Amino acid sequence: MKETLTAGVTGQVRHRVVTENLVSFRKPEAPPVLATPWLLYVMETAAYDALRPHLEPGEVSVGVGFDFQHLAPTPAGDIVVATARVTAVEGNRVSFALEARDSHELIAQGTHVRAVIDKSRFRKRVAEKAAQ
Repeated sequence: MKETLTAGVTGQVRHRVVTENLVSFRKPEAPPVLATPWLLYVMETAAYDALRPHLEPGEVSVGVGFDFQHLAPTPAGDIVVATARVTAVEGNRVSFALEARDSHELIAQGTHVRAVIDKSRFRKRVAEKAAQ
């Protein structure tokens, strides 16, 4: 990691909610609102994007922990804006405060931890596991 990765670094992602993002897309009896796994994906992407410019060549980050609450529904067509702010850098672990808003209100908040890893070493570990 570069020394530029410090508390306060932020990332932000905008996502328009489409039919495939709705709970009802997979569960027709459910309400037509943004599904929690999609919301989590958008929030994780904000953290990933915040961290990416601060990685050295050969490094990548992976998510290792989440604690968040999905607070309000969002219908199709609305825009979700997710923001991730670095709160701590401890060794290879980077902690984030997360929040997401639609055009009306705060819809989610929480925390996220990512680990910065060596890409080639990680690929080797996965290949060894797959070979077993």
